[in-house]
Amino acid sequence: MLWLLLAVLAAVVAWWAVREISPVNGLTFVSPEELHGPDTEGHEMQMLDVRDAVDYIQHHVPGAINISMGRLPYVHKTQLASEEPVLILAENSRQTKKAARMLKRYGFLRLYAPQSGKGAYGCGVCC
Repeated sequence: MLWLLLAVLAAVVAWWAVREISPVNGLTFVSPEELHGPDTEGHEMQMLDVRDAVDYIQHHVPGAINISMGRLPYVHKTQLASEEPVLILAENSRQTKKAARMLKRYGFLRLYAPQSGKGAYGCGVCC
């Protein structure tokens, strides 16, 4: 009986690990040059910062909308337009993927995330 419990536990851990490292369909990683280049002229890019409000207040990208991960399922309809592209700003790639999976579930099709390391967009912490 113990081996069955261990096998189930190992399967759950393996599933979680695969899900964490696998890419999210529809999430595109972009460089700062791609965001500020000539191709983005005229396109409204919504910037979604999914960090907590305290972190957002300390350092954020001007124009970013702050909706923490816990609030995202409840307020995404009132704060974001699903037909417009969304740039997800998060503290780490795990949060980025989690937010992207949520938004995909709600019908958002054009999802983007910063490709470079921290500080690429001037906020100093999140991106």
